[in-house]
Amino acid sequence: MLFIEYDVDEAGLIELVGLINAVEEDGADPDGEAWMAWRTAMEDEGMGCAGVAPQDLAQMEAAAGPDELRAVVERIVLADRASKEASS
Repeated sequence: MLFIEYDVDEAGLIELVGLINAVEEDGADPDGEAWMAWRTAMEDEGMGCAGVAPQDLAQMEAAAGPDELRAVVERIVLADRASKEASS
């Protein structure tokens, strides 16, 4: 499973930190559950981490250029953040 790591500063600006392929080298944890459990133990409790659904990954891979890819990533991150802020 692919995850997007991001930071949100006090002004609300979002910065992409990295893309994480959470599948173990031996193929274990294909859905990233163990990695996400580890990630939620961090200081931000997983607030800066969005899982990428298979259909979103397909859109990222099919993006025609950086602007299209950026739009997909922004949509994923904004939806993730809104969901987490609404539940907290």
